[in-house]
Amino acid sequence: MNNTNLEQLKAENKQLKSEQQHLFEQLNNINKKLKDSEAFKSHFLSNISNEIINPFTSILGLSESILELNDADIEQIHLMADLIHSEAFDLDFQLRNIFAAAKIESGENSLELVDLKIHDFINEIFDSLRLKAEKNELQCELTHLFKFDYFTIDADKLRIILINLIMNAITFSTKKNKIAVRAELNDDGFLFKINNQGKIISEEDGKIIFNRFIKLDNHINSLNKGHGLGLSIIKDYLDLLNGHIQLESNEKEGTTFSITLPPYEKKDETLFMEDEDLFSSSDTDIF
Repeated sequence: MNNTNLEQLKAENKQLKSEQQHLFEQLNNINKKLKDSEAFKSHFLSNISNEIINPFTSILGLSESILELNDADIEQIHLMADLIHSEAFDLDFQLRNIFAAAKIESGENSLELVDLKIHDFINEIFDSLRLKAEKNELQCELTHLFKFDYFTIDADKLRIILINLIMNAITFSTKKNKIAVRAELNDDGFLFKINNQGKIISEEDGKIIFNRFIKLDNHINSLNKGHGLGLSIIKDYLDLLNGHIQLESNEKEGTTFSITLPPYEKKDETLFMEDEDLFSSSDTDIF
């Protein structure tokens, strides 16, 4: 065998080894995805009972109690109705997160873009969470700084992102503290920053907090307790929308989540809708 043939065999052998390594890496990636999928299913099933069945049971029990009361017990009826509203609100929030996570897991990543009237949209979200904040004795300060009236975005996905961020801030704030929110819309896109004073997120937890497949020891990934599943949905949706999220958490300044979304350029494969019913200003609201 001459040197030319030997060099050719060496080259072919090297190529085969490279292809084998590539196949091995692909198999490892597939195996990891399968394990992640099983972890998600296990995490979902372990939480589904407490987070869905228990609120339903509570709502049914309170409703039955109201039916047994008479007109003279109006104050107690109002109290029970308030509890039912609270349980139903949390359940609705939970179900929306679960359905969103299921769609992400199934690979559904379509966008439905609308020209969103951003001021009304933000106010509508805050109004829906007003009672939740008041029950936790929290003051919420919302600052608007909008150069434009409309922002092109998938409204449903943005709504889930913002509600999760605000619910996290409410859940993890210490009572009688302030939640500070700043929302901006300018030439660079949309910025939403929310700060709360409460439990600090360690640097170690901050590295994995957006991963829905990891359950932290301090239960920060519990479905209904904020963070965890909600933050993983936020991260997945922001990736889909070409956005980013940043976390800063320390004893002095509290915990701040910041998201940025660039101006969205319409693509042919994206469904675009004109929606005048969806909810340029600069102001601050406090409640």
